[in-house]
Amino acid sequence: MVTRRGVLATGAAALVAGAAPRMAWGRTEADVAIIGAGLAGLAAARMLESAGARVTVIEAERRVGGRLHTLRHLPGSPEAGGIQVGSGYTILRRIAAELGVGLDEGGGAGAGVAQRPGNYYHINGTGVPSAGWVRSPANLLPPRERETEPAALARLFARALPALGSPEAWLDAAPALDISWRDALRAAGASAEAQRLLEANLNGNSLDSMSQLHVARTLAIYRSQPGPVATIAGGSQALPEAMAATLAASPRLGVRVRALAEDGGGVAIETDKGTIRARHAICTIPFAALRHIPVQSQMPPPTAHMMAALPYTRASFAYIQARTPFWLGDGLPETLWSDDPLIGRVFALSDGSDGAAPMLKLWTTGSGADLLDRMPPDVAKAEISRRIASMRPSAQGQLGEITLFSWQASPFARGIYHHIGTGMAAALAAATRHEGARLHFAGEHLAQASTGMEAALESGERAARLVLSRL
Repeated sequence: MVTRRGVLATGAAALVAGAAPRMAWGRTEADVAIIGAGLAGLAAARMLESAGARVTVIEAERRVGGRLHTLRHLPGSPEAGGIQVGSGYTILRRIAAELGVGLDEGGGAGAGVAQRPGNYYHINGTGVPSAGWVRSPANLLPPRERETEPAALARLFARALPALGSPEAWLDAAPALDISWRDALRAAGASAEAQRLLEANLNGNSLDSMSQLHVARTLAIYRSQPGPVATIAGGSQALPEAMAATLAASPRLGVRVRALAEDGGGVAIETDKGTIRARHAICTIPFAALRHIPVQSQMPPPTAHMMAALPYTRASFAYIQARTPFWLGDGLPETLWSDDPLIGRVFALSDGSDGAAPMLKLWTTGSGADLLDRMPPDVAKAEISRRIASMRPSAQGQLGEITLFSWQASPFARGIYHHIGTGMAAALAAATRHEGARLHFAGEHLAQASTGMEAALESGERAARLVLSRL
């Protein structure tokens, strides 16, 4: 049993066992209760139902999809969550084929559409396209690094990373390899300016908090999946919606979990709509959100520690309607890449040729996301317009309505995706291997060999197979 003393000892102070619901077993209403109607929960539900289990799926949001979220109320229906379908996403491609959900090949990084090559950089107060970076006064990198543009610095220093033979090799990596990305860069001779630029648009929170094993794992996954990426036809949310439509009982939406308790007879889930009792439960809530929910369960210290400490990337977006596709006529690359924390990167989503308004997407992470979220919305929107126009003169007078979106501000996510924290690889590996007695866990954070959408599906199906072996 996770006691208060044991929880504090493992750093999982948010898990207060005494606050969880008492078990009162008159009957169970489901063989398996699944918490979360994202890809992991829906994949588990489909597998369990196909084997004859009684399944109840609950979801705090009033939609299915979790961190797959297509913003259909905006022009062009841009994505707020998962976008890319890798060539090695075998589970996702299998499910999409089964359900008749199409995949569009050629999706690009960040925006979900093909991007023209190169970036327009705004660094150290100066704008410069990729072709002019080497000789630009904005380029303060030392000679060894000077010919590498900012967006390519991570690849330059990739040779300093441990060589992982496969995407799952991180599970058994030596503890000595679990150092911060910053320490790995310093060991490789990266300059202070290179580190600053790497951190400016890091897919994480900081170079200090991210393990080099996370970067090495990501590169190993990319190497194992050569070939073009795709996007989900009709928007990423179309896939979880199609998955949910195949279930015997529709997911119960708008149901918030207040506490969880496990004993030898099953699991009690206390919600704002009452208590649900099941023989087994699969919890797919991101650990960043789950750490705010009391849990009473027997679990090893590494799993409790990850619930309390696993880092999730803080990410905030701004969707910007443009009056004209000004980026097509100024002779500069479409994508703006800046060292301004409020602006981060700005991608062109659409040029308006589909009849909708031309759209841009601003993507900022870590401290930049914090800055954006702390500003009053009207002030943030005005400042975004002002700064982009100052960086790219052709944007002057062309930026219209702006819609803000923040994943870390959502109490059901509190971040866009996890990363291996410095010194946390062994504990996270143990958590991915943990098999609960009645209460089980899944989600993209518990995948062993995948990332992104495929990771959620991998862990969901693995949890379902475990439960089926015990029903």
